Amino acid sequence: MLIARGHHSRAIRSALALAVSLAAPLCAAVVCYPTAAGADSAPAAPLDAEIERYRSQLIEDIDRSAASVQKLRASVDLAAAKQAWIEARIGWERSEVFTSGFAPDLDRDIDAWPAGATGFHAIEAKLFGAGRTDIGGEVDALLHSLSDMATTARNAKLTPQGLLDGLTRLAYEVGESKADGGESRISGTSIDDMRNNVDGIELAYSTVFAAVIDSRDHSLHTAARRLIDALKSTLVQRDLRRLEQERLRVLSEELVLTLQAAAPRLALARPTLELQ
Repeated sequence: MLIARGHHSRAIRSALALAVSLAAPLCAAVVCYPTAAGADSAPAAPLDAEIERYRSQLIEDIDRSAASVQKLRASVDLAAAKQAWIEARIGWERSEVFTSGFAPDLDRDIDAWPAGATGFHAIEAKLFGAGRTDIGGEVDALLHSLSDMATTARNAKLTPQGLLDGLTRLAYEVGESKADGGESRISGTSIDDMRNNVDGIELAYSTVFAAVIDSRDHSLHTAARRLIDALKSTLVQRDLRRLEQERLRVLSEELVLTLQAAAPRLALARPTLELQ
């Protein structure tokens, strides 16, 4: 998930931050949400049970990714190695609500792009770019990092604020950074990355936040659900060249604004797009 962002991305982040700081009503899609001070006085929601349910799914996704990398390690030909790499990306991309915020150093080792010297994309360059299978050292290092990530997922204190921040950042990444050409350009699986990211967003939102937001502001929950569904339907397109990139960006930014507007209903700080 770790990427280098440009001036265009910084401008959008500034605009989004300004939108949620204004006293006027905040609008996402066609629904407007008041930002009156009373909205910030809601008691904190007891989300411990929801977070533990999410943790179990998160661990399953990271373990799933590691199991596919084990298959990659055991592959005897290029085609099998490529397929195992693609399968390993599924669980990883679903877990990115968690990875960059709670374990940024491991996230960097596992998934830095576009010029990652280690991790998934270093292996991708050899397998899909050069057609080479001499990747034993890179795969062993990736397995070690994924093992550490699984341990972190099992033991880290998962907070509502951290997970909401992760949801918001990943929603932004899908529409802004990844839509310009994708993360996995050499393998041609960038839309799969984005689709799995949105599945991870849906999992975290539905498991941890949906019920409380719905009970406190039904219109916000309805908007969040609609935007997640719209992102999923947009990413049904399999050809990155035919992807409606501007629509993806708009939906992504609207979801960011909606999640930021939901934060006071959870007695949380409005998420930012920067790692703290």
